[in-house]
Amino acid sequence: MNAQIQQYLRHIRFQGTLKPTIQLLGQLQTRHLLTIPYENLDVVLKHSISFAIPDLFHKIIIEQRGGNCFELNILFSWLLRELGFSVTNRYAQFWRNVTENTPPEEIPMHQLLLVNDAGQSYIADVGVGALAPCKPVPLMAGYQHREGRELYKIEYDEVNGWMLFEQMKHHWRLLYSFHDDANDAKFAPRLSKQKNKIAMIRTPYGRHTMFNNEFRIYEGQSLTTYTTQTDEEWLHALQRFFHISLHQ
Repeated sequence: MNAQIQQYLRHIRFQGTLKPTIQLLGQLQTRHLLTIPYENLDVVLKHSISFAIPDLFHKIIIEQRGGNCFELNILFSWLLRELGFSVTNRYAQFWRNVTENTPPEEIPMHQLLLVNDAGQSYIADVGVGALAPCKPVPLMAGYQHREGRELYKIEYDEVNGWMLFEQMKHHWRLLYSFHDDANDAKFAPRLSKQKNKIAMIRTPYGRHTMFNNEFRIYEGQSLTTYTTQTDEEWLHALQRFFHISLHQ
């Protein structure tokens, strides 16, 4: 195991056997989600973004930043391959919070990973940031996947391909969908045009979110909202809740 893999594993605070099993995949995915945030700060601040592994490794592991779904899942897929997993990167359409009649070219793009184990494919995804599975989900139509209070299900049809739904109070909501050929070049990364600063990370007891200068701390059933008033306060909160030191 090379030094970069060791550094990656230390960063996400993983200790344990590295035999490439679904159990290990779940452990790595969970540790990743608890350590590395989803954030779009480079996009909003108009900093350059590279999807090359050395650049992603430097940003996310060395500088201890987060990234968007492409950055996070591309780097995570590299880690998994280095550890002996069979991984395919897939592009998806992200439907959460998309309004009706949204033009296809404006539907947010997403990247996820399919990991094959003994002929069975599993969705592994460290790039959502908000509520989404923290463990691998078997790619089986009709399969329901529960994590604590959260419930998800997989469905398939010819039009939308594979679909991951999340259970809401009174209905199922489509989270994202993708096709079996969705690693085609026509699905090259399309970065969000979001102009708001966003960060999200899971915690052992809930999650932290940031939308511009508003920070929300979810712990169990409780919610605490914290609004920063100055750039200095914002940078301090970014470090406190997401462990990001941003040099603007």
